Amino acid sequence: MPETSYSEGGDGDGWPPGAYKRPQGLLLRLARTLTDALEAESDRWILWLPVFFAGGIALYFALPTEPQARLAVAFILGTLGILLFVRGSHDGIALAVALLALSLGFGTAKLRTELVRAPVLQDELRHVSVEGYVEAFERRSDARDRLTLRVLSIGSLIPAETPKRVRVSIAGKNTTVFPGEAISLRATLNPPPEPVAPGDFDFGRRAWFQQLGGIGYATGRVSHLDGAPTPPTGVRLWAGIDRLRNAVGARVRAALPGEDGAIAVALITGERGGIPKRVTEAMRDAGLAHVLAISGLHMVIMAGSVFWLVRALLASVPALALRYPIKKWAAAAALLAATFYLVLSGAAVPTVRAYLMMGVVMIAILLDRPAITMRNVAIAALAILAFAPESLFDPSFQMSFAAVIGLVAAYEALSARERTSAAETSALWRRLRWTGALVLGAGLTTLIAGTAVAPFAVYHFHRMTHFGIAANMIVAPLISLLIMPMALLSLIAMPFGLEAWPLQVMGYGIELMVGAAAWVASWPGAVTILPDLSGWSLALIAFGGLWLCLWRTRLRALGLVIAALGLALAPPGNRPDVLIERDGRTAAIRGADGLIFPSATAASYSVEKWLLADGDGTDPKGLPQTTPFRCDPLGCVGKVKGKTVALIRETGAIAEDCRKADIVVAPFKLGRACKAPRIIVDRAALSTQGAHALYIEGLSIRTETVAEHRGTRPWSAHAVTPATDQREASDPQTNPEGQGTQ
Repeated sequence: MPETSYSEGGDGDGWPPGAYKRPQGLLLRLARTLTDALEAESDRWILWLPVFFAGGIALYFALPTEPQARLAVAFILGTLGILLFVRGSHDGIALAVALLALSLGFGTAKLRTELVRAPVLQDELRHVSVEGYVEAFERRSDARDRLTLRVLSIGSLIPAETPKRVRVSIAGKNTTVFPGEAISLRATLNPPPEPVAPGDFDFGRRAWFQQLGGIGYATGRVSHLDGAPTPPTGVRLWAGIDRLRNAVGARVRAALPGEDGAIAVALITGERGGIPKRVTEAMRDAGLAHVLAISGLHMVIMAGSVFWLVRALLASVPALALRYPIKKWAAAAALLAATFYLVLSGAAVPTVRAYLMMGVVMIAILLDRPAITMRNVAIAALAILAFAPESLFDPSFQMSFAAVIGLVAAYEALSARERTSAAETSALWRRLRWTGALVLGAGLTTLIAGTAVAPFAVYHFHRMTHFGIAANMIVAPLISLLIMPMALLSLIAMPFGLEAWPLQVMGYGIELMVGAAAWVASWPGAVTILPDLSGWSLALIAFGGLWLCLWRTRLRALGLVIAALGLALAPPGNRPDVLIERDGRTAAIRGADGLIFPSATAASYSVEKWLLADGDGTDPKGLPQTTPFRCDPLGCVGKVKGKTVALIRETGAIAEDCRKADIVVAPFKLGRACKAPRIIVDRAALSTQGAHALYIEGLSIRTETVAEHRGTRPWSAHAVTPATDQREASDPQTNPEGQGTQ
């Protein structure tokens, strides 16, 4: 049989046509195809700078120990050196710039951490005297009122140990204080609370960047502090702004009392404390939570209305319209109006983000540049991350930019299609298509934005709303054409005392909105509670979405592959078999249908979060009183995967439970009195490691702790002390900065 040679002919790889290709050849072809596709998209490379910058921020926060400043400097210098070395290569420069953005993100996060460094309480302080200036006073309808103080002194703490700010809740509704006022009170304070489970939301990290060093509750009467020094300039400035906000809020409530007035105040001044909990829950379950938090939607309507109104008025004067750039004048007026709205609303973090994005749009108009482009979105994202790198992990940042990027990408695609087909259609057909676009635009916008934010809503809140499109189709016209325009008109009329009638019209729109939200939220299956989504899964889904939206050629199709991989990793894997709260008084074991709690377990923030993370929407207040746990006044005993878990409540149970149980949990220190169990989680372990999650894997028991997940970082350096008022401190539903917005 003659020897066959494949050295000549074929496809250039040494193989004849139709023959089996070497894997190396296939990979080489795929790499070449990908490189060519990326080269064709070179004009879009700049859009990835914020992505790499964010990657550097994520790398910084993912480190288990705090890096030294010289590491960040070395990272930046090294990438600068690479950039200078490859400056003759187009592709090399692109790669070096990406690495430089990564290093700058890392360095910016480190710099921000050091700039906000402030003392944090190390232990609980009981009934201690607190003196300070009122920075914020929040009245809340369904919870205690809350004070944020710029601290002057706390008990006998020296200045080096005194937090810059503390947050204190107040019992009763009779306290009246004003921003900028110096006050004194007695309070019990704790360090900012830790996560309730390993890998859960870390309020302590957020508090670090707010320079919030203590959380607690007042134990005495609030009184005015005489002889206090002059408040800092920042406190005086914001006190004046808050007085204006309070005056506007009082005028609104006077003209529109009740819950309608509370919602109107929230939409105008950003103060949401007066909104009843049932309204908040109905809006959330209907997919309308973003309406109650001042964000991009409100900023666009307010600034856009001013832009349209000013331009229309100027256009009505031919001498001005024909001689001057009235569009730029209108953009400048809209920018001023947006700035006023930012200040009036309290400049919360989501509102600042919305303002920056609106500012980029208006500045683009002033510079004769396209207003709505992906490049403007990238500039806004880069500016926000450079100013506040920690925003990368806020639900509001993630959800707002996910929605905007998705909408702009769709706008670009539809605009390109319109340009290529406009010449091929008749004028009548173009008018019909425009009419259809008006009808379908709200639905398409809601669908795109809802799809974009869904993974983040599941990750942060464990909720999937199914009728958000219907709710937004009903409510969007009310907000855009009635509620927010009337809010703007009421602000214009307020100096003349004529705000009552536009507020009444606004209140009518609010009633319709709340009624629609309650109706949609009552539909069967309106909300699904989903279990934890892993961070890697969310990262892949987000990266796939960015890949799909930022590219324009067929290269974008790979984004679906990346997102699909993230979805494949979404189902929860190995869940904890035992969860132990950080104070040692509450524990749960895994049963066939989910988590099981001992009888008489009190509803708490930890219990609620454990259930949500497990995909269980059970109200903690309605936990079953009969469980597989065997309980008596001394403690409870349960079994999971053949292991005995003992939850000791009184010292009288130590001898028996330590002899029989495999896992012993106690809210006090056990010491040498308990040696037999394989795993002991007592006060000593909890005080150093925080909440525990145990995994029973065959004969072995694996332990994960909050301390392991947090690492050694500035916000995790203080001792673990169960924080009082932790629900109000940590719950994103009661913290405006934790709200997802669009």
